[in-house]
Amino acid sequence: MRVFLNDYERVARQQELKVGGMLMEVRESKRLKRAERLIENLVMPSRPDVLLEAMRTQTGFAPDLLAMTSVIRADMALSAAVLQAANTQLSGWKRKLISIEGSVALLGMEKVRSIVAEQFLSAALVGQDGPLQTVRLRGVETAQTAARLARELPQIAPHFLNGYLPSMAPDEAYAAGLLHDCGLVAMLRGFSDYAEFCQEMRTTRGYELVLAENERFGTNHCLTGFLMLKAWRLPALFCQSIRMHHQVDDFNRPGRKVLGRKYLVLRAILHLSASVCSAVERESQTVEEKIAAFLGMEPDRLKRLRDGEQ
Repeated sequence: MRVFLNDYERVARQQELKVGGMLMEVRESKRLKRAERLIENLVMPSRPDVLLEAMRTQTGFAPDLLAMTSVIRADMALSAAVLQAANTQLSGWKRKLISIEGSVALLGMEKVRSIVAEQFLSAALVGQDGPLQTVRLRGVETAQTAARLARELPQIAPHFLNGYLPSMAPDEAYAAGLLHDCGLVAMLRGFSDYAEFCQEMRTTRGYELVLAENERFGTNHCLTGFLMLKAWRLPALFCQSIRMHHQVDDFNRPGRKVLGRKYLVLRAILHLSASVCSAVERESQTVEEKIAAFLGMEPDRLKRLRDGEQ
């Protein structure tokens, strides 16, 4: 009789999990559809000062492509436009691109000049302060920290030195840091009270922020950013990393496949960079230490990263 009850309980539990999974899928589908509506006809504005600098850089007798790249890297919208062009307009180029530097080099000055001109002509007047400016400037800071981590970890972390974790190209880590919160732009444009909501949630950890967004707006900035990156035709690994950049549950089980570990390395670098650069209260130190342990970072190195030291 007890065996029958155990079997019954097991089947009932399986059915319960199945139903729960189906409900989660339905909710996620609704959030995705709402996010899709948010990004319809969305134009992500460039910073006016960066656009003017880009226009100045490309004029003159011998325009400098490296100088132009440096200017583009300072702006979320320009970088996204260049990456989108590289992933859609380069005939014969099969591999998806994440690197802003690589995209500029392959596109060449003429195509980059036309992208800048298009951005300049379509740019809306956007103030130099406010929540949108904060998102863009924090993206640059996060990008710089992510590139630094990607550059340093293969030289100092045992998990990289012994080949267990694959390295991440600094320019790709930079692009991830720059664009990781691009979904916030759509949320700010789509919901008039979103900036006020962010103020209310300023001491809230990332994963709790996503839950609060889902409850109040029916979607969240991670899903919205994921759809924006997909629309720009960026690589799937890159898009998924942005979608999951507030999730920290799976760093204890990296798996055996190298691709899966590379995906987690990008997410770990992104999460840690965003955490130490955040203008709000940081993620709990336990979470930062968990990710640092996954990457093989020593505690003193993590402390120096938090303090902004080299």
